This record gives sequence, C-alpha cells and structure tokens, in this order.
Amino acid sequence: MKKGILIVFLLLAAFIVPFHCWAQTEKLTYQSTSVGFGSTEVYDTYLSPLKYTGSNLGLMYERMNMTGLMSGNISGQHLLNVEVAKTNNQTGTTSNYWGNLQYIYGLHYRFQPIQKLQLFAGTQADALIGAIYNTRNGNNPASAKANLNLNLSGIAAYSFKIKQQPVLVRYQLNIPFMGMLFAPQFGQSYYEMSLGVNQDLVHFASFHNQLAMRNLLSFELPFNFCTLRLSYLNWIYESKVNDLDTRIMSNSIYVGISKNFLTVSGRKKNNYKTVFD
Repeated sequence: MKKGILIVFLLLAAFIVPFHCWAQTEKLTYQSTSVGFGSTEVYDTYLSPLKYTGSNLGLMYERMNMTGLMSGNISGQHLLNVEVAKTNNQTGTTSNYWGNLQYIYGLHYRFQPIQKLQLFAGTQADALIGAIYNTRNGNNPASAKANLNLNLSGIAAYSFKIKQQPVLVRYQLNIPFMGMLFAPQFGQSYYEMSLGVNQDLVHFASFHNQLAMRNLLSFELPFNFCTLRLSYLNWIYESKVNDLDTRIMSNSIYVGISKNFLTVSGRKKNNYKTVFD
C-alpha cells in the first residue's frame, strides 16, 4: 500500500513539473466559463443505505493552450469544476447536501487525421475534495471525499457549418486509472479520527476499488459579439473501500461563453487560428 502511494506521488510530481516554465514568446489560448444545472444521485453507505436524488448547480472553467512542445502539438489543459447539490430520499423525509471542487491539469498530443477533425490524447492530474452532509444523522452527519488521481484523457473536436453558421463540436472523456483516496473504516467516526485514531485512512486507488468517468460534450457557436458554448456534462464516480460503498452520478447542462486569443511577448493579437483549427 505504501509503495503504491509513493509511486503515485512520484508520478504526480513528475507530471506537474511545469512544462510551461520553458521560455515561450507566443501562446495560443482557448478559455471558457459556464454555469450549469442538472440532476444528481448520491448513495453513500457511511451515511445511509438509501439512494438520494435531487438537483445541482455547477460552475465550469476551462483554459487550454498549445505549449510549443513537440513541434507545437502538445496542449496544456486546465479544468475547474464546482458543483453543489441537494438530494432527498424516496419518501422526501431526509436530505443530503453534496458539494465538491475538482481541478484537473492535463497534457495532450494533437493529431489531425482529416481536415476539420482534431484528436487529442494524453494524461491528467486530477484532484477532488468534497463532502456529503445528511440532515438526519446525529453522530456522523457528514462524509468527506478526497481523491488524487492520474487520468487517461481523449478529446475529439470537429468543425462544420450550418447555413453559414460555424459550429465546433467537441467531446472529451476522462477516466482515472491510478491514484489515492480517503476512506475511513466502517463505523469509524470523525470524532475518533480527531482523537488520533487515523490508521488506514488513505488508500491506493485503481480499477479494483474506484471506477469513475467524466464525459463532456459541447457545441460552440461564434457570433459577432461572443462565442456561445452549450455543454452536457455526465460525471460518474464509484468507490468500494473498507466495506463502504459510494456512488455519485450527475447529469448537467451548461451554458457559457468562450474565446480564443493569441499572446506574443505578453501582448494579445487578433489575427490567428484557434486552438482547434
């Protein structure tokens, strides 16, 4: 277990060593900010044997730029996602409140097999922190979530026109394959942890005890005054550690604005291709 955690730390450290520290006078950047609304399902046996369903609100930020590495075909991507949700049991007598903050940084290699189609493949460092709060429980009302993962990631982007209106369609899939997660022992309270009973709280995570998937489909419509971004985000997470089962799934629609810009020696220029050209 300790060797597995050490390996993950070393890989993350090597991954996060900033490639961007290399001098770069020209940077092509894509940036978007979106707000979303959707549905969430929460099942956590530390708090309750019942499934809770309800609605969520979210905020998503993305920044992606070409790094200049490998003939300009390596991109660096930052993703930040904040989500809060209120869910109820089937009878509506009890509520769960769920919130999380997720940050992802990834490096992708860009391919262009045919005109107007771009493919990106790479890996990501993924950090998530969150909590579930149950309004009925007295002794253990909350369940904390913390994960640090390495992901496999792929992006497909295709541009076309509908009656002279340019459209960019993009799909991205992220799947964690190795990392660490926080999980208490079955029946262990957070009060006991605060007293120093904190053995085996951090676990090596892979497909044997953690399955997760992040699907993002987006449509971008450029207009004279802005570029409108419409997105569908599906996030699925499941872990089984210490006889505790956690399952969280959300489906959300996001609406936002995106832009592309080119900086040369710290100054923005207007005439350029976009990241997905």
